[in-house]
Formats: sequence, structure tokens, C-alpha cells
Amino acid sequence: MGKQRITVCLPPVGPDGLKQAIEQAMAPFWYDREDRPHPDWVGEWSYWFVSGANCLFDVLPGHEGDPRLVRYDDWTEHPEDLPPSRCHGGPRGILDLDTPRAAEARRRADTWTAYQAFADRYPPALPFHHFEERARTLDPEDAREAAVAAFREQPLIQVIEADPALEERFASDPAHHFDADLETYVTRHVTAVLPTPALLTLDGRWVEGGGPDYERMFNAYLDGLPGDTMIVRVLYHS
Repeated sequence: MGKQRITVCLPPVGPDGLKQAIEQAMAPFWYDREDRPHPDWVGEWSYWFVSGANCLFDVLPGHEGDPRLVRYDDWTEHPEDLPPSRCHGGPRGILDLDTPRAAEARRRADTWTAYQAFADRYPPALPFHHFEERARTLDPEDAREAAVAAFREQPLIQVIEADPALEERFASDPAHHFDADLETYVTRHVTAVLPTPALLTLDGRWVEGGGPDYERMFNAYLDGLPGDTMIVRVLYHS
């Protein structure tokens, strides 16, 4: 059990009714609900707080003063001093979902291009799983150690491992990390910008997941919501 975040989608609601609306939307998934659908039913949460933390939303420029924006965090002990351009939630139509995705696209494109230019200076490197699979067939008992040794013998890997800045930028297994063309690589990371581990839809579906399919669904769902839909980041204990 632990804490994680869910993005809760609600019909239009003002600041005074927001907490109650979230409570009503979350109620069917409470661990201790009395009207359980069946004896083996298990809920999703024991308590929750409005809290965005590292998954705050950007505010669409020109709407920073809208009173419907959610600027408080129930989880923090002291009041937050958020910039006007950031919030924990608000109406879909005044949240800027595109700017952070565009910024990530530019950053990832720059990284991909820089890695290709850097890697071209060395013999092509193979991903770690290539050596792991090969070593397992030769010597199953010492497969891991043999795979690590062979992987680290590659000139590109040696250079990256010798420079923490390069390893942070290009990852410790770059042939695996940059295993796609530019468009696929950028899209993979852009779709991961907005999603939280769970999503509570307008029609009351609690959706959890990970990976590309979930992330694509999450983005498409938020993009398709009516502009007056309230979207709020919530921290819950599961």
C-alpha cells in the first residue's frame, strides 16, 4: 500500500462545491464502503487529498485569475505559493495541456539528435539485453556477470560510463533507450507528460495502467473533454 495520484474528471462545479464533487466521484471506490457490489470487492483508496505536486497543470495564458482554478494542496503542511501559471486543476478549457507537451517534444528531439551525432563517433553499440540473452545460452549460472562485462566493453558504453553528465543525458543503456526513430522516440515521451497512474473519468470509470496504450488513451481522453469539465489532481492512499 502506498500513495499515488489520480486525475479526477468532474462535471462543471464551482470552488465551493469542488471537494464534495470529488468525494462523490471517489466514493464508489472507497475501501470501507458499506454497499459493496459483491463479497470479494476491494476498493481503491482509504483517504485522499487534492494535490498536484510534480504533476501540476499549466494555465492557459490570459486565464491566470480565473477563480475556478485549484491553487491549494491539501497534502502540504504549509500553504503553497504557486505561480499564476500553475495549478492543481481547473476547467479543461483554461488548462494549457499543449505547452508542456510541446516543450517535451523539443527537448526530446534535441536529445535524440545529439545522441545520434555523439554515437556516430563510435562503433555501433548493442543493448544490454543482447548480451544477457547470449550469455544465458552459454553459461546460465554466470549469465548476468558475463553480460555486464561484455556490454561494458563497448567503446560507446565506456565513454558514457566515464562521464556522469553523458550517462544522465543518454542513459546507461543508450542503444535500448534510443531504439526508435525520431518521431517514435519523441511521441513516446510526449505522451508520458500528462498522465497520472490512474484516471477517474466523467462516467465514473477508474482506469489504471502504464505504458504507451494507457498514456495515449489518457491524452486522448483529456483532449476530448468539454471545456467546462473540471480536471483535478488528487493524491490517494491505496
